Amino acid sequence: MAIVPASPPPLPTPTATIPPPPTPTSPPPTPAPKPLPVESIGAIGAWTDRLTDAERWLGFLDLAVGEAALAYRSNKNPLLIALAQAQAYAAPPSDLEMLRNTRPEWLLYDRNRRPALASADGQSPLLDIRNEFVRNFLAERVAQAVARGPYQGALVTNVGDDLIRTSATPVFTGTRAFTENERRDAVEQLLRVLRDRLPDKVLIISGYAWRDGASYAAHAQAAQQLATFVDGVHIEAFLRAPISRTNEFKPEAAWKRDIDFLSAISQDNKIVLVSTRLPAEASAEDKERWLRYSVASFLLGRNGNRTYFQFDAGDPALSADPYLSAAPGAPTAAYTKLPSGAYAREFTNALVLVNPTSEQKRITLNAAYRTPQGTEVESAVTMGPFTGLILMKK
Repeated sequence: MAIVPASPPPLPTPTATIPPPPTPTSPPPTPAPKPLPVESIGAIGAWTDRLTDAERWLGFLDLAVGEAALAYRSNKNPLLIALAQAQAYAAPPSDLEMLRNTRPEWLLYDRNRRPALASADGQSPLLDIRNEFVRNFLAERVAQAVARGPYQGALVTNVGDDLIRTSATPVFTGTRAFTENERRDAVEQLLRVLRDRLPDKVLIISGYAWRDGASYAAHAQAAQQLATFVDGVHIEAFLRAPISRTNEFKPEAAWKRDIDFLSAISQDNKIVLVSTRLPAEASAEDKERWLRYSVASFLLGRNGNRTYFQFDAGDPALSADPYLSAAPGAPTAAYTKLPSGAYAREFTNALVLVNPTSEQKRITLNAAYRTPQGTEVESAVTMGPFTGLILMKK
C-alpha cells in the first residue's frame, strides 16, 4: 500500500483546514536590504533562544538569540543570524509609581482603574501601545538592544499578548474593554514603528495570535495581515504548553490546528521560528519521544524555505540527536491522513509519519527505509500513541 499517493493530490482530512492567507492590506513599502538566514529546505533548519555556551552546542544552528550567538557566529557559522531579544509591551515593575505619577496616560488599566500587569510575570505594568510616545519609546528600546550586540535583528516577544488574553482584559476606560479591531490596530501601529526604526534588521515577533494553532485559528486573518509588517513570527508553544505534563498530549484536532497554522504562516517563505519546550527535569524517555514527535510534526506542516525548529528540554546535548540532523529533502506533496489514522508526508529523501492519537497504528510501507539512527525498516511499522517517525529512503 502506498503511503502517500503521487497523484492526484491528497483529499482534505476530516477536520477543517485553515484557509489560505488573505491578501495583505497596506504592507510597508519596499523593505530595506537585510541579512537573511540560509534557506532551510532539505534539512531540519535549527534555531534556539537557549544558547548559553557556543562551544557546548553540538548541532548546527541557523539563528540564535543572545550574546553566545555572536560567539557561535564567529567560531562556527559565519552565516548564522544573531538576534537580540527584547520586549515591547511593558515597563519594569520599578517604574510603576513613576509612571502613575508622571505618565498615567502611558499605562493600561483594568476595570477597577488599577494599572494592568503583564500576564508574563504579574508585576510589570502594561504600556498602552496606542499612544504614539509609548510606541516610539518601545521601538527605541528594541533598537538599543540590537545595537548593543551588534546583532543582525531582534526577536520581539509577547507583542500584543495581553490585549487578547481571555481574563483580566485591559480596558480603555473603567467600563469598556478592547474591541477586536482596536486590538489589531494597536498591534499594527506598533509593528509599523518597529519596522521604521529597524529598516535594515531582521524583525521577528511572538505573541498576539502567533503563539499556537488555537490562538491563530481565533484571529487568523488579522494574524496573517499583521505578519506582513515584519520578517517573521515565532510559534512559541508548538504542540504543547510549557505548563503541560510531559505525558499530556493535545488531542488530534488540536494537534492538527498547530500543523495547519505552521502550514499557513510559512507558505509565503516568511521566517518562521518554531519551539517545542519540555522541562529539564523530564525523563530521558519523555525527551526522546517528544523530540521525535515534534520534529516529525514540524515536517508535516513546514512549507517555507526559511522555517526553523527548536527543541528545548534544557540539555544542549540533544542538539546532536540524529532526528535534528536528518536531511529529508524537499516535500513532494502536502501531508495527508492515511487509512490507518496516522498522518504522512513524502519528501524527496524521506517519508515522515506521525500518530497524533491515543491508539497504536500500523502502517504498511511500499519501499525499504532506514531510520535516522540507521535501523533498517522493510515492510511495515507500528507506531505507538503520539509518536513520530522519519524514514529515510534507501
